[in-house]
Amino acid sequence: MTPLGSLGMLALLSLCAGALLACQASSACTQPPCRDNLVAAPLPSVIGKGTGACEGQQACRKGVSRPAISDAPWKVEHRPDFTQVQPQDGGVKERLVQLQRCMLSHRETGGARIGQDGNSLGAILALMAAVLTECDLHCHSQALGTMAKRLEGATVGRERVKDLLLFLKSITHHPPTVAPLERLHPQDCAEIYRLGIKENGIYTIQPDPRRPALEAKCDMVTTGGGWTVIQNRQDGSVDFNRTWREYREGFGNPQGEHWLGNAALHTLTSAGHHQLRIELEDWHHQRRHATYNNFKVAAEAQRYRLTSREYSGDAGNALIYSKRYNHDGRSFSTADRDHDRYAAGNCAHYYGAGWWFDACLAANLNGHYYRGRYSGVTNGIYWGTWHILTDGRTGERYSFKRVEMKIRPQKFAGSS
Repeated sequence: MTPLGSLGMLALLSLCAGALLACQASSACTQPPCRDNLVAAPLPSVIGKGTGACEGQQACRKGVSRPAISDAPWKVEHRPDFTQVQPQDGGVKERLVQLQRCMLSHRETGGARIGQDGNSLGAILALMAAVLTECDLHCHSQALGTMAKRLEGATVGRERVKDLLLFLKSITHHPPTVAPLERLHPQDCAEIYRLGIKENGIYTIQPDPRRPALEAKCDMVTTGGGWTVIQNRQDGSVDFNRTWREYREGFGNPQGEHWLGNAALHTLTSAGHHQLRIELEDWHHQRRHATYNNFKVAAEAQRYRLTSREYSGDAGNALIYSKRYNHDGRSFSTADRDHDRYAAGNCAHYYGAGWWFDACLAANLNGHYYRGRYSGVTNGIYWGTWHILTDGRTGERYSFKRVEMKIRPQKFAGSS
């Protein structure tokens, strides 16, 4: 599909402005008017120069500021950081008119680049998103849905604006009774999949509307997709011997080795039933998996207690191994918070990792990253139902090359 030109983008902007102004003017609109401030996203500096919304025109600079956007591409998962900006003066109606003037001015002074440059398109999307998130959606949800659909066609092949497009789709996808600022991003990768985004990648999610959004790796392909990756080990670049606070908040980078965070795990699994899928790969390129159809992480007050039941797969059920080594129902432990059932010491300290230890383990996917076989304490990445604990001939242990843990709703069924 051919990207929209400058006139097309101005038409979309006019649609946005018209819908919002109609909300204030129409007698059918019984909801409160748009708030008297805008949300400004970091925007590209392609349209004009400087930090003003419209360089060289005093009227346009009042409405919204546009700090420069990072040059990082979408696939290293650039996401807009929406922060509130108080206007200097005037109501939303006046500022929308100013916004239209700015866009008309850019069209008259070299604005033909609008619609031809991904950064320009991203700027317009961000300005629209800034207006929409501060306005009530009851009176113009149909217009916003139409606009989002047209924007989707305009962004075919444009990786940098996918996050903004996803954001626009998310706020028009929900019924108009949902408060527009309740959640600014999809809750998880399953919701992103349902919005029609079916490519693997790093996306912005917001499990808890009361907490900041975060970046997560999404597996949109495996067994139907919709998986939010909560842990990844692949090269030993990240130390998993971390504190209770670090495991709560998450650490690492979703592009590589990381832990999503116990607080996010609790929020994601607190409503409805969820699946956990564990994928393992050894140093001989053999791959196996374990799926738990009933997975949940309790709140911090319950020490992030694990529920992992209804196993299936070919890696073996190491999380429920025996009476003494049963990780299901166990609390999370770290070196500085001992919640295991080993009376003589701290399993997390002894094995150098945060995990749902019993007394102590039949599985530990957060163990030290060894390149295959190693000697000494069994503190590597371990899944006791696949590789034996100790080689009878050499006395060596075995650690895995790669492991990935991912979750999604139990009844997930992707929609097109």
